[in-house]
Amino acid sequence: MAAVVMPATDGRTARLTALVSGVEAERIARQAAVAGLSVSAYLRDRALGRPTDASDAAALRQVDALIDRMEAELDDAIAVLSATVARIDAAA
Repeated sequence: MAAVVMPATDGRTARLTALVSGVEAERIARQAAVAGLSVSAYLRDRALGRPTDASDAAALRQVDALIDRMEAELDDAIAVLSATVARIDAAA
């Protein structure tokens, strides 16, 4: 695996070093690529407990879509309830 040197960003100035086998390095690089991340970002996310697996990201997108649908359905229910209350008030 070739090392790519990038300038430090977001206040990152500390460098950590870890020894891994060639097989481990390839596996880490492959998992980072699947997650759409650099190896550094992938390892940072994993170490800090952030979801990095592509399936985790897909699951989060599904949850976001579900929440969006629930919000839309709740808005519809509120509109129906408001119309019903207005009719009741008008009849009273």
